[in-house]
Amino acid sequence: PGRCLDPKKVGPCRAAIPRVFFNKETGQCEGFRWGGCQPNGNNFKTMEECENTC
Repeated sequence: PGRCLDPKKVGPCRAAIPRVFFNKETGQCEGFRWGGCQPNGNNFKTMEECENTC
């Protein structure tokens, strides 16, 4: 889906919440630290959720 093509977005806040995004360059879901606000569609709580969606 289109949400899987959104770039990784850490956001402007300063939390460090473990999340997962789909990396269109590698074709794989990968972990990153999300700031905690203003997510885009390419922000998943679990690796499984990312893999099932993308």
